[in-house]
Amino acid sequence: MFLKFEKWHGAKNDFILTWLLGDDDVIFDSLVRQAPSLCKRDGSGVSADGLLVLHISDREQIFPDKLSIINSDGSIAETCGNGIRCAALSTLKRHRHYSPRDIPIGFELDLNSSTVTCRFLGKGKLEGKDYWPLVSVDMGTPKLNDESDRFSDAKDEVKRVSQELKLPELTREWGYVDVSNEHLVFFLDDADRELLLKVGPAFQESKVWDGINVHLAVAKEVSNKDRTESANKLGQAIEELYDVYVWERGAGETMACGSGACAVASAALDTGLVERSNWLAIQMPGGRLYCKQEAKDDPVNLAGPAQYVFEGTIEI
Repeated sequence: MFLKFEKWHGAKNDFILTWLLGDDDVIFDSLVRQAPSLCKRDGSGVSADGLLVLHISDREQIFPDKLSIINSDGSIAETCGNGIRCAALSTLKRHRHYSPRDIPIGFELDLNSSTVTCRFLGKGKLEGKDYWPLVSVDMGTPKLNDESDRFSDAKDEVKRVSQELKLPELTREWGYVDVSNEHLVFFLDDADRELLLKVGPAFQESKVWDGINVHLAVAKEVSNKDRTESANKLGQAIEELYDVYVWERGAGETMACGSGACAVASAALDTGLVERSNWLAIQMPGGRLYCKQEAKDDPVNLAGPAQYVFEGTIEI
């Protein structure tokens, strides 16, 4: 059987996206099984960090009933900020095809365990086929550190890995964040890809969890160019910027992670040293994302780009 797909990326966190008609468990289960081969980057697969499945019950239905997210190893993800933005713009693309007039500036999207609100930002015309707006997504209210019953286990794991790798700096300033999926955020004076390739895998081998997202964050000085760019895109200049390296559960090293950007922002805001009324910029290897959480109990808002790459068919 052949299945149509679109290739998208959000800050180079890339996905195979397909619209699945009907409640077809056979096709979905086949996609789960074949995810590792479909996502391979050795030339034998499409090449992706995961699969996005938008479920519809009618062939010409514009807004999906649900989004399912499959990691490149075949595991199921509860949320994915970059994937959600790709799904939102694929929905916009579909709206342009079936009903180009009166495109709404936002809509709700159901995930496996939550519902998120997607909004299109910017001043361009949504019906314009060459215009791909920034998408903002309410990613839910995170649980930080001792707000989760997993924090005690996380402390033990951080201590274990820091001793195992002889990296005591991992224990100095870090946070555990649950944004429907689990994240460890380490604030460091310096970080690079080489360090990520040591730290990320070390936290996957654990009796506590079946993998976890790991982020190495370094605070950077905000330039006038950064302020001007964010003011143009968001209507507000940023005052905080972090460089972040990403290791994702079920995918390994990736170019960006939307829920990870939210985790970094939430952990930074929780220190009380960062102004909550402003957007924070999170610079990942694949591009820049923006986050805002105006109050501790509010959802984290994630904003960023997504880009359509090409379309094709896969045999399953």
